[in-house]
Order: sequence, then C-alpha cells, then structure tokens
Amino acid sequence: MSSGDNYEYEKSNIHQNIDAYSPYVEKQQSSFVNDLNNSVYANSSLSLVQFDLEQIFNSSSVSDPGDMYLVVPICMVAACRTTNAVITSASPGASQLCSLKSNFIHLIAQADIQVGGKTLESSQPHLNIVKHFKMISELSVNDLATIGSTIGFSDRLDSTRSMRYAAANSATNGNSGNGLTNNRPFGVGEFQNVIVSSQNDNACNTAIQGKLNRYVDTSANTNNYTSLVSVTQLNNEFKPYYEFKSGYHCWYDYGVIRISDIFESMGNIGLIQRLDCNLRLWLNTGAVNVSVGGTINTLTQSYLLPQAQSTFTNTCPLMINYLPSAATPATGFVATLPTGTVGIVAGLFIAKPPTTSISGVNLGASNAAHPLGNCRIYYSQITLKPEKHIEYINNNRAKKVVYRSFITTVASNLPVNGTWSSIVSAGVTHPTSVLLVSLIASNTTSGLMDFQYKSPFDSCPSTTSPLSISNLQVSVGGKNQLQSALTYNYDNFISQVNNAEQLVSAQDYGLSNGLFSQQWWESSKYYYVNCERSQSGDKLAPRNITVSFTNNSNVNMDVLIFVQYAQDVTIDVATGLVITN
Repeated sequence: MSSGDNYEYEKSNIHQNIDAYSPYVEKQQSSFVNDLNNSVYANSSLSLVQFDLEQIFNSSSVSDPGDMYLVVPICMVAACRTTNAVITSASPGASQLCSLKSNFIHLIAQADIQVGGKTLESSQPHLNIVKHFKMISELSVNDLATIGSTIGFSDRLDSTRSMRYAAANSATNGNSGNGLTNNRPFGVGEFQNVIVSSQNDNACNTAIQGKLNRYVDTSANTNNYTSLVSVTQLNNEFKPYYEFKSGYHCWYDYGVIRISDIFESMGNIGLIQRLDCNLRLWLNTGAVNVSVGGTINTLTQSYLLPQAQSTFTNTCPLMINYLPSAATPATGFVATLPTGTVGIVAGLFIAKPPTTSISGVNLGASNAAHPLGNCRIYYSQITLKPEKHIEYINNNRAKKVVYRSFITTVASNLPVNGTWSSIVSAGVTHPTSVLLVSLIASNTTSGLMDFQYKSPFDSCPSTTSPLSISNLQVSVGGKNQLQSALTYNYDNFISQVNNAEQLVSAQDYGLSNGLFSQQWWESSKYYYVNCERSQSGDKLAPRNITVSFTNNSNVNMDVLIFVQYAQDVTIDVATGLVITN
C-alpha cells in the first residue's frame, strides 16, 4: 500500500473554501501574567515561584494553554577571589567564564498544578531530567537550529567526546574539575582533527560556544556592537548580555520554557475560555565556591569544588567553564583569570543576587539587577468566529483531557557488580513507560562526592554518564515487559522508543529517537522501557511495578527511575472547572 498515493488521493477529495483558512478572527500572543512573588525570591537552594492564572478570562475570547510559556529573569554573577576578598581588576575574555547548561527546563526542580482546586500533576523531584529526555527525544536537528537558542539549547547537543573524569577529590594540575566534567568550550573541536597520543585529547564541548554567543559582551567587543545598540536598547528587546562591575561579572538572560514542556496536561487541554489554574514552580538557584589551583591561565590550572561549598540542593544549572589559556594571531595570549585568583564564587539567581558571605565574597554587592524584575507567563488571546465560538463551547462543556504524569524513585549508591531489585511504584493504573538514568554515585569517597547533577563542571543533567546497566528487567503486575533480562544497548533503546510511538493513535503522544545518535547515547545513557502494551482491563487495574538491574560499571552508581502513567480529567472549557478527576 502506497501511503503517498493515499495521501494525494484523500487531499484531492477535500472540499476547498476560501473562508475555511482559519476559524480565528484574531490571535494575540503579547499578554502576560506576573508571578505572585512581587519580586521576592529565596535565591538560595530552591526558590518557589507561584502563579494564579484565573485572571486569564475574556467572555469574547479563548486562550490555548499549549501556547503559554514561562519567562524567568536569570541573573548570573561571578567573582574571582583571593583567600578572603574580591579581585576588582578586570580580566579579558571573562564573559566566557560562566554559561547555562543546555535546556532552560533545568531551571525547574519540581512543580505542581491545580485546576479548579483539583491537583492535575503533583510535585515530583527531578522533573527537569525526565522532561529533558522527552524533549530531546522529540526535537529534530532543524528544531535546534531554529528554536534551540530560544529554549536554552545550542545548535547541537553537548559533546560527549569532551567528557573527562577526575577521580581525585583534590586539586590536580590540568583538571577542569573533580568528578565527571564537560566544561571545556575551546579546543580543536568536538572531533579530533590531528594525530594525538591519547584519544579525544583537546576535544571541546562546542555546544557551550553556542550558548556563550547568546550574550553581548558590553565590556569588550571587537564588533563594536555597543556603538550600534546601547544597554538600554538591549534591555528593551530582551537581549541577553554581559557586563563587568568593579570585580563582579554579571550575565543577564531570559529563560523561556513552554508550559506544556513542564505540564503535559496544559498542552492537551486545548482552547479554553476560563482557566481556573494555579501553578507552583520550584526553581534551582544558589551559589558555588570553586577552588582554583595550579598556575592560572596555563594548562596546569585546575578547578575543584570542595564538599559543602554549594548551596544548590538539586540541579546546578550553572557551568563554570575551564579557560586555561587562549591564543589567537590577533590578540595573543589571553589571561582570563586575574592575577592572585585562588577561587571563583559564582551563582545563579532570579532577577538579582541576594547578600552572600562566601570566602569574603558578597555577590549582592555587585548591585546586579535584571531589567525584568519578576517571572512571567505569556498567553494567547484568540477570538473565534462567532458561530465557531458557540459551537466549540457547547461541544466541550465536559471535555476529556488525557495526559501523562510520573513518579520518581532513586536507587542510591549501587556498588560495582551490585544488583538492585525493588517495587518502584505500587498500585499504579495505566503505566506507559519506565525510564532509568544512571549517574555516578553521590556518596563515594572520590570525584565530586555529591550528586552528579549538582556539579558546575559537568553538563549533567543535559547529559548523563556512560555508566552501564545489565540484566535489566521491568515487571508490571507480575508480567515481565522484556522477553529476557537485557544487557541494554542502543538497538534496544531505539526499539523501545519507536514502539512507544507506534502504540498509540496520536503520534505526538509518543516518542521518536529525536536527537539521539548511537555515539551520543553510549556516553550519555537513558534506559527506556515501554510498558503500554496490555489488555484494556489490565490498564485500569492498579498494578505494582518492579525494576531490577545490575551495575555493570567500575564505580558505584545512583539510578533515577521514572514511572510514567496516563490519566484523564474532564474539564468544562467555559468555566475552567474540573468535573471529574
């Protein structure tokens, strides 16, 4: 059967009408709602941001929650220090010292949503990790080229060839950090282009370059950009930029996150006249105190994050880039760190930094302030043709919305060759998948000695780790989902992900292999098991989910386990009230 021939035939049968171009009279996307925080944020550890969307109402128009997006005013501040004071001298090229990890979704640690007073999606830890996996499974290379920068990506994924592992929890000459690192933006490129004695020597993470290029450097710019556009004008157009202020390096950015990427339910509600909705978002904010050793600005320069020198309690979205030296024919050697530097204090905050006291450094003394003082949610206002408006409202006073939520479990500190087996979720109805993410264990006596995603040197959780899992099996209600316990490889991954897309009638409900190449997956592993296939009666019955596997790596591992399950809710699109849940 030729699908192309059938498509052409069916398309030719469609009745054409010049008035059928759009059911909309008007669609505006410029309206926004400010958060309820009144520009007050904790900015240490997790910062709670709340929204009340009930005010989004107009009797003559509707809105589409799938169009909504969150804008977070990001303020990154860093200072090079001596033992107990800020070094106030400027340093060339310092605008490249800090950047954000790929995907603005990593700003969010967890979130929940209530509609009509009923909880649709409850708060679960590590929301950013499971949602990041979903996004890179669905995005294409063309998507990265067009909208990637808008949502916090570069034009490519982070390189895995530039990953380096430093087992020592001490300063070691030439190390760009302790634990797994991926913070070298400059080198020969992602691929080796010369013969070297050691594979991937001088390979760099070229994705960081794309993210650094977001910022206009207002302190040193060969293009003389600031003669054409002032800082005030940059603020007017929401353009990210960098400035140096008396020893403090300040970056201002705008984190754009689609609400449907946080809450799948919001993407599936469709047009609604009133949205009686409340959101709570816990954002990753905090600061790190990095020790700098060796001879600065040379290849012996080293970074180290000692224990208890980070206020991030979940993901650290901030990266401190390793810039040992840079030489070009035009400028020669560039000393990025000022003389006397023994440490770097850097933080990521909402709108402005708080007062800090970290090795004599007060980041609040920078007086950095983002031009956007609070978080916003932008939404659409759509005017339908009168007959379409009446028809839509009357037909959807009890609209069923189907979406997926997830439950998080953590298997901690699994030893080398150790086996783990446990019920990860009890009494779940309609499970759709299980996702496992293997990371270097946090409570080891080497490396970072903390959770991998808290490192300012590692691109995690935009990448994961090459740690291997064997003898993987997932059981739902006592029935194995895999024919036999697997030593899971890329072929298994592609098979499981593609099956998820084929199992449901709505194509956008599943996944594709997206941006995953074999080489990338083998160094940044996700273990995905599709659990959708079952009888209709079984899907509605509460069932236990058991996961078992073996650590097939040379170091202890932590494994994040996400159980996704489908649920539905009935909503009145006229009032925004939940009828059944």
